[in-house]
Amino acid sequence: MEQEIFATMREIFVLLIGEMAAALRPFHLTPEQFETLLLLHPVTGWRMGDLSGRLLLDNSKMTRIVDYLAEQGWAERQPDPDDRRAQQVVLTAAGAAQRELTQVAHLAALQASLATFDEVEQEQMLTLLQRWRAVTDRDF
Repeated sequence: MEQEIFATMREIFVLLIGEMAAALRPFHLTPEQFETLLLLHPVTGWRMGDLSGRLLLDNSKMTRIVDYLAEQGWAERQPDPDDRRAQQVVLTAAGAAQRELTQVAHLAALQASLATFDEVEQEQMLTLLQRWRAVTDRDF
């Protein structure tokens, strides 16, 4: 039973990532770039290593993502006030606007995926997923 659950979860994850990628394509963003934009804040910066860890990406991929976001004017690197050797990544005003536009399309794609389930089923799904999440080790 557990193997079937995990196999189904993996399949759903792949399908959702595909839907997410399609929804983000008109905005010239990959799912990883979008997830990074969601994490960024205009004042409170993230160190690159912390971003990598949070998104479960290796440092070189995180660097490429931040390079792209910076080239687009959606993020910028700033000196870390606590460690002059490090940099923090912050969201720009243009990045905040891009994130808002993209979130609308992303939400529409998610709503389309969940439209198969009625409200009671969605609540049941959320309850089960939250319960499962509560027993995991990683704090997000």
